[in-house]
Amino acid sequence: MQSAQSRKIDRLWEQLQAENSVRNKKQSPSDPCSHAESIPVERLATDLQILADNEPGAWNLTHELNILNDQNRVVRKKAALALQRQYFDRDTTFTIPKDELEMMGKPLFKRFNDPVEKIREVCIRLVTLSISQEEDLMLQLPYLMPAITKRMQSQYVFDEENNVFTRDKYLHEAFKRGRVVIERNGAVLKPQEPSEEIRLLFFELIDTLLNCTFQRNSSSLLHAYIFDILLLLVSGINDPFHDINIKCCEILARISNEMVSVMKVFSVAFVRGVKRLLDHHLTRVRIAAIDCIQVLVTCPDHSKCRGSGTDAIDDLLGHREENVIPVASFYSPEVRINMFAKLNQDGNVLVRKHFYAMIIDWMWNLPNHFDYEAKLMPYLLSALSDENISISNAAFEALEQMGKRYEEERGEEIIEMKQYDIDGRNPAFNYHQPLPPPFGNKRPSLASKLFVRSRTRRFLTTVLKELDNWRSPTKKHAARLLKNVIVYSEESITVDTHSILQMLLARWKDSELRPDLEDIAELTGRFSSPDTYMDLVLGLIGVRSVKTQCMTSDLIQSVLGILERLIAGSLDRCVLPHIEEIVNVISEPLILTFSKEEVKRCLVNVSHLLCEILSRRGSDAVTAHFLGCGRTHSMDQMMERIAYILLHFVDVQNKSPSQVSIRAQHSIQLLVKLHGYGNSSALYERYFDTLWKKLLDNLQIGSLEKASTECLALTTLTAIQDLCGQVSTKYLQADTIQSQIHKVIEEMEIFEADSNDESRISEHINMLRALKHGSLKENARKTLLE
Repeated sequence: MQSAQSRKIDRLWEQLQAENSVRNKKQSPSDPCSHAESIPVERLATDLQILADNEPGAWNLTHELNILNDQNRVVRKKAALALQRQYFDRDTTFTIPKDELEMMGKPLFKRFNDPVEKIREVCIRLVTLSISQEEDLMLQLPYLMPAITKRMQSQYVFDEENNVFTRDKYLHEAFKRGRVVIERNGAVLKPQEPSEEIRLLFFELIDTLLNCTFQRNSSSLLHAYIFDILLLLVSGINDPFHDINIKCCEILARISNEMVSVMKVFSVAFVRGVKRLLDHHLTRVRIAAIDCIQVLVTCPDHSKCRGSGTDAIDDLLGHREENVIPVASFYSPEVRINMFAKLNQDGNVLVRKHFYAMIIDWMWNLPNHFDYEAKLMPYLLSALSDENISISNAAFEALEQMGKRYEEERGEEIIEMKQYDIDGRNPAFNYHQPLPPPFGNKRPSLASKLFVRSRTRRFLTTVLKELDNWRSPTKKHAARLLKNVIVYSEESITVDTHSILQMLLARWKDSELRPDLEDIAELTGRFSSPDTYMDLVLGLIGVRSVKTQCMTSDLIQSVLGILERLIAGSLDRCVLPHIEEIVNVISEPLILTFSKEEVKRCLVNVSHLLCEILSRRGSDAVTAHFLGCGRTHSMDQMMERIAYILLHFVDVQNKSPSQVSIRAQHSIQLLVKLHGYGNSSALYERYFDTLWKKLLDNLQIGSLEKASTECLALTTLTAIQDLCGQVSTKYLQADTIQSQIHKVIEEMEIFEADSNDESRISEHINMLRALKHGSLKENARKTLLE
C-alpha cells in the first residue's frame, strides 16, 4: 500500500518537473501532443492534498493534542475542529486505533473546563467515542470521573437517615435539629455548566460509560465512583432542560436493574426526587419519570423480602397516617399532592397506559404487594372505565389474573364457596341483567370479586366524598370508580347502601353526573334487597318526615328519581311486597300537587314501573304481601290508588298532550289490560265512588297544611273534570253526587275571591255548575266536554 502511494507521488513530482522545464519554451500550435501532456497546477495540488489526507503519516495526533492546550483560544478551537474532521466527519463506523485511544485521554479531560463551548463539545464527544471503543476502562476512570464532577459540580447531598437528597446541607442539618425550614420548591439552582447541550453530552458520556461496564460485566469498576454519578443524576433530574431529565431517568432505571446492591440504598430518595417530573408539561418527560419510578420501586431488597422503594409509595399518594403530625406543620403551611390522582386523569393516552402498567406491575411483582394492594386498588379499578379500550381490557385481565392468584392462596375457602354456591346465587338479587359499560356481558369471576371486595372497604368512604369535589373531572372519575366497586362488590354493597343513598340524594341534581348516578342507583337496586333501601328512601317523603323537614320540589324529584332507578334494578318478585307502601306514599295530596314538570315526570315514571310489574306479576302481589306481613288484602285498593295518581296527569281533552300525559295514558292502558277491560272508561267507572270521594276530600282547604292551597285546588279540579269526562252520565245523576257538587261550588266561590288565578278557578266553577244543572241533559254534557 505504501509503495504504491510512493510511486504515485514520484510520478506527480516528475510531471511537475517536466512542466517547470518546458514552461519558458515556446510551443507550436500545431504540436498535437503539447496540450495533452500538460497537467494543470490546480489539479495537481488537489491530488496532493487527497494523497496527504489518505496517508497515515500526514495526521499528527500528538501535535493536535499539544496545540489543544495552547493559551490562544483560536488555536485551541482550530485543533478541536481538526479533531472533529478526523473522527466525526468520516464514516460512522470509523474505529480509533488503540495507540490513539491511549494517547488522547488526559488531554481531552483537561479541556472539559475550557471556556469555549465548541472545544468542550468536541472533547466530550470524542471521549464518548473513545470510551465506547476502549477495552480497559480501568486506565481512564481515575482521570475521567474527577474531570466530569469538577465541571458539573452537583450541589446535592444525601441524607441517609431521612432518605432524601437536599441542596443545602446546613439548612438540612438545622432542620434535623428541630428548626422549621420552609422548602423553596420553586427555586432553581444555576448549574456550573451554562450550556444545556453540553450538560446533555456529559450525561450521554455517563450513559455510555455505564453501558460499556454493564455489557462487559465489569460494574465493580464503578463502585468507587457510583456515589458521584448518583449525585450528578440528582442534579440532572432537577435540571430545567427536559432532555436531560429524560436521559437521567433512563440512566437511573438502567443502574437500578444492573446494580441492585447499590440502588436499594437510594431508591426511596430517588423516587422522591423524580416525583416532581410526574407533573411536567411534556408528555415524554412524564412517561420517562413513570418508567423510572416503576423500576426504582421494584428494585429488590432480598434481605427484607420487599421492594426497596416501596416506602416512597405513600409520598406519591400524598398519604399520611391520621395519628402522624409533623412539628413543622404547626409553623408553616404543608401541601400534600396525590400525584397518582393526576396521572389517573391525564389527558394523554400514552401517559395513562404507562401509569396503569406500572400499577399492574407493582401489584403483581412486588414481594410485599399485600401491604399496598388496598392503596393501589382504586387506580386499577379506575382503569376499567378508561376511554381507551386497550387500557380497559388490560385492567380487566390483570384483575382476573390477580383473582386466580388470590384463589391459589386461599384455595380451601373459595372451594367451599363454589361447592355450596354461597356467592352469586342469592335469589333476592338481580344477577342476570347486563352490566353497564365497560363490562357488558363480561361478569367478573368469583376469585376477582373476592380479591377486590377484601380491599374496597378502606377507600369506599373516600370515593363517596370525592363526589362532592368542586372539580368536574374529579367528580366524574369518582362516579365511574364507584360503579366499578359496586360491580365487583355485588351483594356485599348492602352494608354501605345507606351511605350510597345519602350521596345520591345530595348529588342527584348534578346534570353532569346524572347518567353515572342513574347507573349507580340501578346497580344498588340490583345488589340490595328492597327491604334494605325502601324504608330509607320512602322515609324522606313520607307523612312522618313532612313535620320535620321542608318538603321541596327538588327533594321530591330526587327521591322519586332514585326510587325509579332502584326499582328498575330490582327483581319483580322482590318489589311486589312493597308496591302498596310505595303507592300510599306517592299518592299523598302534598306530593301530587307540585306543579313542577320534573316532579310530575318522576311520579308518572314510578307509577308506570309499578304498572309494568303488576302487568307481569299481578297475580303474585297478594301472595307476596301475605308472605311479607302475614295478612291478605285485595288488589282493588292498590289499583284504585294508582288510578288516582295517574288521574292527575291524564289530560284527555287536550289535543296535543304532553309527554307526561302520554306516559300516564300508557300506564292507564296497562291497568285496563290487567283488569281485562276494553277501555279506560270501564276502569274509571269501577273505581268512581272511591275516586270521587277522594278528590272531593282534597278540596277541603283546612287540610292542606304546607302545600299551596291554590295549586292543590286547581290540580284536583282538573282531575275531577277528566274523571267526569270518562264515566257515563248515570254516575253523575245520583242525588248524593249532586249535593256534593253543590257543596263544592259554594266552597270554591269563597276560595275564588282570594285566589291569584281567578280565571282558572272561574272556569272550573262553571264546569261544576254544568255538572249540577245540566248533567241530566245530553247537550249539557257535550258543553262540559267541549
